Amino acid sequence: MKHFYFFIISLFSVCLLQAQDYKFGKVSEEEVLEKEHPQYKEANAAILYRKQRVYYEIQKNSGLSLVTEVHERIKIYNKEGFDWANKTISVYQNSSDQEDVGDIKGYTYNIVDGKLVDEKLRRNGIFEEEASKYRLKTKFTMPAVSEGSVIEYKYTIRSPFTTSIDDVPLQFEIPVNRLEAEVKIPEFYGFRMHYNPKSPIIFPIDKTRENFTYNYTQKTRGGRRVVKTDYSQESIDYMLDVYNFQRDDIPPLKKEIYVDYLQNYAAYLRWELQYTKFPNSTIENYSRTWEGVAKSIYNDAGLKQEVSKNNFFDKDIDELLSETKDNTSKIAKIFTYVKSKTTWNDFVGFQAENGIKSAYKDGTGNTGDINLLLISMLRYAGFDANPVLVSTKSHGTPIYPTRNGFNYVIAAIEDQGEVILLDATDKYAAIGELPERAMNWRGRIIREDGSSDWVNLMPKVKSENATMLNMQFDDEMVLKGKSVRNINGLHAKKFRDSYVRVAEKDYVQILEKDKGNIVISDVAISNEKAIGEDIKQTYNFELRDAMEVINGKIYFKPMVFAALNENPFKGEDRSYPIFFDFPSSNSKTINLLIPDGYEVESLPESAIVNLKNGAGVFKFVVALNGKFLRINSSLDMNNMVFTSLDYEGLKNFYGEMVNKHSEAIVLSKS
Repeated sequence: MKHFYFFIISLFSVCLLQAQDYKFGKVSEEEVLEKEHPQYKEANAAILYRKQRVYYEIQKNSGLSLVTEVHERIKIYNKEGFDWANKTISVYQNSSDQEDVGDIKGYTYNIVDGKLVDEKLRRNGIFEEEASKYRLKTKFTMPAVSEGSVIEYKYTIRSPFTTSIDDVPLQFEIPVNRLEAEVKIPEFYGFRMHYNPKSPIIFPIDKTRENFTYNYTQKTRGGRRVVKTDYSQESIDYMLDVYNFQRDDIPPLKKEIYVDYLQNYAAYLRWELQYTKFPNSTIENYSRTWEGVAKSIYNDAGLKQEVSKNNFFDKDIDELLSETKDNTSKIAKIFTYVKSKTTWNDFVGFQAENGIKSAYKDGTGNTGDINLLLISMLRYAGFDANPVLVSTKSHGTPIYPTRNGFNYVIAAIEDQGEVILLDATDKYAAIGELPERAMNWRGRIIREDGSSDWVNLMPKVKSENATMLNMQFDDEMVLKGKSVRNINGLHAKKFRDSYVRVAEKDYVQILEKDKGNIVISDVAISNEKAIGEDIKQTYNFELRDAMEVINGKIYFKPMVFAALNENPFKGEDRSYPIFFDFPSSNSKTINLLIPDGYEVESLPESAIVNLKNGAGVFKFVVALNGKFLRINSSLDMNNMVFTSLDYEGLKNFYGEMVNKHSEAIVLSKS
């Protein structure tokens, strides 16, 4: 009977979808009145309908242009879904041409006094901004949005860059009720279609071929004195490769913890240009190797010219290094100098948008400006420094060799087989450390002689975070103690990223959060601003209600607020790989003085738990020496990345930690 009901509901949903009118402007009262998504009740918003058409438009005088038409209808269920009413359309430009966004039309639909009303998106609500030298953004926020609204908009992008088709998205962070996509490619372009290899789902695509005829009028004039003009009908016949996608009920991306970048796992179609073959022309092959891409970027995108400039900073660097002999100190001084001299403007790119000379003079620039400046200075100082092309986490992982696969650049020094990575756009990054955005698998180093190789961007050195709690009960059985914490490496960088600008009183509140009935005092932090140095943090605390008294016995969890109280892996299964930030060692040492008049009746047992051949090790060691109890809990995560197949093992591994940290000691009166 249960399956019968499910069948009826599914059949009803299909019928409803088939009956739905998806023409622009045909929003129904039922759509606006819907309170929650029928299948994904936790969804804050849903795409009721999305259609994307990609095709080539041919004009006699201007030739081919690439046209993308998008129509979206989105349901907003609650305030958390309001972000879906903000739209940003990003297009490309260069020194000679640019993509154009036009035909923007939009409405917001609400029920007011029992009637369906619409509010038009006005032209003064549409804004354009230059995000970078190569990117333009068109932004708008739909008007009159409230809980329950349905928004609908459409727009068209016309591009002169006909050899590059943008990704066609097939999945989002919210559910999609109906999605239609159509891509028509003339036979002049040989594109290869790719699915996202990281997506756990692959949708079938219908591919067909059809004839197309472009008709135009040809004008023929006589001599200079002849005013008569003859017109003749001309035509061009060619074949089209047609890709069609139509699907209902597309699930949202599953939100899971420890994911590098959720959108990287969305289903999409990506297009690789392999060749062009125009009438009366030979085939031009666009298939590339990574070596060719790297060399092309180095020579043609301005990197070679920029890193060769040094006549505007030479005297400053000479003075900076005048009394410095060893290479390690020279690198550190140059790295610190660039970070103090320039500030990142939040724009990414492997090209120097303003030029390294302007960045040096004005004190600001994009990633290309700043890191190419760093490379130039390092080369001037005699180091084998070169650019490394990177794809940031939000940009995804390159699937095939293309310049578009990279969107970022860092610096690298090669010395006796060792590669030292540097990124001067991050004020808190030390030598050999990268900001999280750039720690994406691997990058491509381009050397001065034109050769290139892959470079591992993932951190190899284990970062340490060690906390010691020395504590004892006073006469009123209030737990008093001192916390001493030492952190280094990327743990220290993460601390600086989060807290270096936080006021002391606010930081005390952060420390006290989720630690129970605690009062923290005498907070001291050393080396907080000494980039690359270990950070030491100390504070005193008083913790009330730290124990329970049952039948005259004291039950006390010695890990107190240092315990892992909750398993981060709660789901039954896992869709995506698990990414930890970096290899790390986390240790907690508890030193407890047993109160007078009591003796230890029972203690937790020591334990060692291994994860997947040493990928992770958890140790829990308990030692009692007279009145002194010491517990050392350590977690060493040696691997950063685990597949979804490792999920069950990780879940059990962390479950063991939670269990050990929750165990209590029992004290009885002596």
